[in-house]
Amino acid sequence: MASQVLPEHWSELNAARRQRHLCVADVNKLKSSCVKDCGKKHVAECNECYPKVLDRLRKRYSESQEREWFSQRRAFLQELDDMFTDAKDYNGSLQAIEAHIESEKEAWYRWVLRRHPDFLEVAEHDAPLEEMRGMLGDPDRSREELVAMMWQGVGKPDDWSDRVDTFAEKVSALKDKPEELKKLYILEFFKDEKQDRVLDYAQPYLDQYQASDKMTLEQIVGRIVDDNHRSKSSQSQRDTHASRLDELRRAKTAFEQKRKESKALLREAQAKSVLYDLPPCAACQRTVLRDDIFSCSLCQAILQMGGNGKLTVYCSEECYRKGQEEHIGKQHDCSAGEQCVQLTDEDTMMTDNSTQAVLCKKCIDDKRATVYCSERCASERLAAHLKEAHGSSSVTDAKSATVPLSEVVGPALERENPTLKIELLS
Repeated sequence: MASQVLPEHWSELNAARRQRHLCVADVNKLKSSCVKDCGKKHVAECNECYPKVLDRLRKRYSESQEREWFSQRRAFLQELDDMFTDAKDYNGSLQAIEAHIESEKEAWYRWVLRRHPDFLEVAEHDAPLEEMRGMLGDPDRSREELVAMMWQGVGKPDDWSDRVDTFAEKVSALKDKPEELKKLYILEFFKDEKQDRVLDYAQPYLDQYQASDKMTLEQIVGRIVDDNHRSKSSQSQRDTHASRLDELRRAKTAFEQKRKESKALLREAQAKSVLYDLPPCAACQRTVLRDDIFSCSLCQAILQMGGNGKLTVYCSEECYRKGQEEHIGKQHDCSAGEQCVQLTDEDTMMTDNSTQAVLCKKCIDDKRATVYCSERCASERLAAHLKEAHGSSSVTDAKSATVPLSEVVGPALERENPTLKIELLS
C-alpha cells in the first residue's frame, strides 16, 4: 500500500463551501442590522458592530469543527487570531488578513502537491515532471504559474469547473448513504459514462473496490500508485536484464575492487540529496526554503554521514528556538535516561567541561548517535551500553570510547557540505 494516498478533497471543498455560506450569511445580517439600527453607511465605521463582524470572521477559522485546509496549521491560526485582535483595535485591516489567508492557502496547496506527487506520474498527459517538482519549492514562481503547470500535467477539461461543482454537490447529498455514494464513485472514477463501459485498465481496481465494504477510494488510489511504480521498475528490469548479466560477468573483478568507492559515492549522493527534499518545518509545518535552512545539526550530520533517520528542519530562527529544545529532549536526550548523573546527583555542581555532551565512538562508526550529557555520565553507563549495543564485554574508559559531540557535528557538516555556509546556533 502506498505510504501516501490522496484524501477526498471534495469533502473539504463541501465543508469549505458550507462554512463560507454560513459565515457570509451571518456577516450580511450584521451589516444589515448595523445600517438599520446604527445608521452607519459602512460597518467598519461602527465601533459596536465592526468588532462583531471581525469575531464572526475569526470563528470561521478558529472554531471550525470540520476538516478544512487550515485545520492542522496551528501556527497560522494563531497568527490569524493575532491579526483579528489587531484589526479590532484598528491596528490592522481586513485586506491584510485576506492577503495572509491567501498566502497561507498557497503554501498549503504546494504542500499537498509535494506530499502527493504520484498523481503526476499516473497522468496520461506528457508534462515536464522535473520542472513541476522544482516549482513546488520555488517561491519565485507564482501560484498562477504553478496551477497552469499542474493543469498541463493532468489535463484540463473544458467543463472542469461545472463537473467539480456537480460532483461535490452529489457527494454532499449522499454523505449519509454509503451504498449510493459508492455507486457514484464507481460511475465517476471507474467508468466512461458516455460509452457505458469500464475505463481501460480499471477493471481490476473496480473488482477490488466492489468486493470490499471497508476498502476506501483512497486505498484504491494507493494501489494504483504502487502498481504504477512496480510496472515502471519491472519494465526497466526487463529492458536491461540481459545486458546487465553480461556486464557483471565481464566486470566482476573490477566491481570487487571498486565496491568501496561506489558505496562512498552513493553515500555522498544520498547525503547531498537530503538538503533538496526537505520535510516541513518541525515547529509550524510550513514549507522550508532550501536557501536558508535551520536544522538540527546532529540529525543532519548523522544523515549526511550515511545514517538512517530523517532531517529535522525549521523555516526560521524563531521556529528553531521554539522547537529545537523539545526535539533534543525527545530525540537526543542523555542515553542514561533516569540514571543520568544530573538526575541522581542533585547536589553535584556541573562545570562547563563536565557538561559537554559526548557520543559513543562505536555508534558513530555505525552512522548513528548515542548521546551522553557528559563524559562522567558516559563513564558510569558506558560498559552496559557497549555490551548491549555492540556485544563488547571489555570495559573501556569513557575518554577513549567517546568523542565530544562538537568534534563530530561541526567537522561532519563542513566536510559533507563544502559549498555551503554552515553556522552552528547555540
